[in-house]
Amino acid sequence: MDNPQQNANDESDFPVAEISSTHSPSKIAGVVVSRLWLATALCLLVAMGLVWLQVRSAGPAIEVHFSQGHGLQPGDPVRFRGIDVGQVREIVLDNGLDGVVVRIRLTSAAAALAREGSRFWIERPDISVGQVRGLDTLVGGRYVGVVPGSNDAPSCNTFYGLETASAPVNLLANGLEIILEGKNRSGLQEGSPISYRGVVVGQILAVGLTNDAATVEARAFVKPNYRGLIRENTRFWSNSGLDVRIGLGGIELDAETLATIAAGGVALATPNQPGRLATTGHRFELFESPRDEWIQWQPRVAIGTASLPLGATTPRPILGIRRQQGALAMLGAGRQRGWLLPLADGKLLGPANVLTGDSPDTEYLLEVSGQEIALPLDESTTAGLLATSRLPKKLDAKVDNWPLKKMRAAEAPEEVIVTCGSDDTTLPISIERLTVSSNSDTLCWDVDPSVPVDDQWHGASVVAARDGALIGILVHTGDRSRIVPLSAELIGNGK
Repeated sequence: MDNPQQNANDESDFPVAEISSTHSPSKIAGVVVSRLWLATALCLLVAMGLVWLQVRSAGPAIEVHFSQGHGLQPGDPVRFRGIDVGQVREIVLDNGLDGVVVRIRLTSAAAALAREGSRFWIERPDISVGQVRGLDTLVGGRYVGVVPGSNDAPSCNTFYGLETASAPVNLLANGLEIILEGKNRSGLQEGSPISYRGVVVGQILAVGLTNDAATVEARAFVKPNYRGLIRENTRFWSNSGLDVRIGLGGIELDAETLATIAAGGVALATPNQPGRLATTGHRFELFESPRDEWIQWQPRVAIGTASLPLGATTPRPILGIRRQQGALAMLGAGRQRGWLLPLADGKLLGPANVLTGDSPDTEYLLEVSGQEIALPLDESTTAGLLATSRLPKKLDAKVDNWPLKKMRAAEAPEEVIVTCGSDDTTLPISIERLTVSSNSDTLCWDVDPSVPVDDQWHGASVVAARDGALIGILVHTGDRSRIVPLSAELIGNGK
């Protein structure tokens, strides 16, 4: 009889088959289709993401109307300060067939360009005696140039473009535009220079007739650094650049630059007593030739680096008059006039001979802001030629108090602006016109006698040109004007 254990061992020696399930053709097709749908869904998500990013990065769409297309094509860039800020999407004729409409899509970073006052033009080659510009468009093609309007202007999406951009794009927003009106064109054209003492300070943007055709008007642009030269009493005249005089001594020929001779030009002069600053759109008469006294004018006005930083304000001092009490007051005894600056802590800063009396045995009065107050005032502090005092009565609410944080001491002369609070009593003084005084017990900077400041400027505020901080007071003693820097004692007392 066979052994069961032996039979079990014999059966274990036989191979055992492994059975696995196989996919039918229909199942394989289902797997492929499902994977294709997954890939399609992923591609769709990626495409939607790219479209969303594109839409998010795109800025506003605007339309600019031009009289001519000048070869501009869809896809050409829009540039500001040399970089692309948008793209031309479409160019079509306007409804009246008298111009073209350029549709532009700005980038999101340049969305602020879509505001009122922004100017657009088609940049193209322009070669003349007066200027050469747009040569890069000979190789790279046309593009639309733009310069933004003011920061507080409302948004806008429809604009009317300029035919040319005569002024540099980075200057238009901050410069000054005025109108010159004359009997004749006098050779003026777009790009003609405007000069002051031979230095180009601006140029002509456009020339045409007035609405009634009675005169010729030119739209003029003055660069930001020189707009302080243009006052309401400024005089303009045609400057052809070529002056021929024949006399007994022979022939005298005065010639300007080649650009002025070829393109015409305008010269200007401002009186020694400048008027109020001219504003945008102010009209001036354009004379055919200058008068002799205009050539002799030598005003001192703040321009360029001599002017205050953008947004800085100037002090507005008030006039104070000190006089004696009693019968001698009628004769003007002890009378001293000067400017006093109200400070934020309620004190007045000014010349010591206005805020204090000369003799302790004499009674004095101070007339200021419609008040008449006996001297000495409360909390008076004298430091050399300057003093601070507190009025017992509050000044008029219209008085501008100077903030204490905008006061500092100055150790050496620097570029300054001297002001009595108005445009016609504001004067820049360069560092070359100031010297440290050697004839005074107090640190002072003597003002060059050629600078037109006299006793009418006594007490004027002195601010630094570099930061607009109050650093001193101008005092006039005898026949000399000097700047007295603020001392640590006065500044500390004010704080």
